[in-house]
Amino acid sequence: MCLLISLAASCQREKELSDFDKFTGRWTLYIVEIQADSASNWKPRQDHYRNRKGFILYDGRGGMGVHHVTEDYDKYKFEGSGGLDSLTFEDLRHLADNFVYFGKYKVNDSLKVVEHHIESTNFQNRWGTVAKRKYFFSGDTLILSPITDKYPKTRLKWTSLIDK
Repeated sequence: MCLLISLAASCQREKELSDFDKFTGRWTLYIVEIQADSASNWKPRQDHYRNRKGFILYDGRGGMGVHHVTEDYDKYKFEGSGGLDSLTFEDLRHLADNFVYFGKYKVNDSLKVVEHHIESTNFQNRWGTVAKRKYFFSGDTLILSPITDKYPKTRLKWTSLIDK
């Protein structure tokens, strides 16, 4: 009898994961979408965000990191011969087309907002800032939308990796 009660309580706790707990793990970028105005449907972005790929990690203790790049970022062949002094303009453009930051995160379950407190990033003007994102979980998908009052709006869909 005690085993059944214990098992039922355990199952109930799993069903009631906090949103903070739902974030924990690794996620891979599935698609970046754009909405032109409030009456428009969401469509895949076709600019430099088209077919981006990457990862986001929430460690379950308040630390996070994100990195995403262009579709064929890893296939680029550098023109330069090695060190920084040898990089060509195209090499530098390629390196600038990735986005990465690390920091702490906080989840506000009632507002459905996650805050990324950026401690380190490849864009100096973002150091020490807070990136606020509306979030939504749908099965194994996490949808993050930067909070803005302006259109077009963007959302990123991340799929959970099995090691989560």
